[in-house]
Amino acid sequence: MNRTVPTADNRSMRPTPTIVALLAAVALSATAGCAKKPDAVRAAASGPPMLIDDRGVTMPLEQAVTLARFRVFLPATDPLAVAVIPPLGGADNDDRRGSAFEYERAERALLLSEWPRRENRIAFGERDITTDPCVVVHYAPNAVAWTTHGGVVMTLQPDGSSSSSAIEAEARRLLAAGACR
Repeated sequence: MNRTVPTADNRSMRPTPTIVALLAAVALSATAGCAKKPDAVRAAASGPPMLIDDRGVTMPLEQAVTLARFRVFLPATDPLAVAVIPPLGGADNDDRRGSAFEYERAERALLLSEWPRRENRIAFGERDITTDPCVVVHYAPNAVAWTTHGGVVMTLQPDGSSSSSAIEAEARRLLAAGACR
């Protein structure tokens, strides 16, 4: 066995092969547990299927951002899912398609969708949000929309139930974080 006993001349202790193997096994199982944890958290956030699954083609974040023909706003550093979504109007081509990000905030799954405005006029009732950027407007009881100074149309809605005030508060948080550039 390869054991050393600490003495006055030898203050360090070399671990035995058994201890090294045990530490490696613990580290491996801890890493495996961590790797599975986000999936479990994500599945619990909205339950299958996710709202984003009905919106477009899901893909890795890097691929979706690369395909976007406009500057997207990322609502979370680690979204639950990302998709390229059909355009708001007009021909379905790369220049008109949007991006969607399903993410979790305050134990609630939310879907932020973004599109280049192009020539689209977006109005809810009398309110044309394309002429008044960065103003949050409810287009449904618990869903909001706004446009940005950069010509992007954004909508925010919950994946599941949520109060109107909670969705509006999250939209204001996103605006403060840069979702109106």
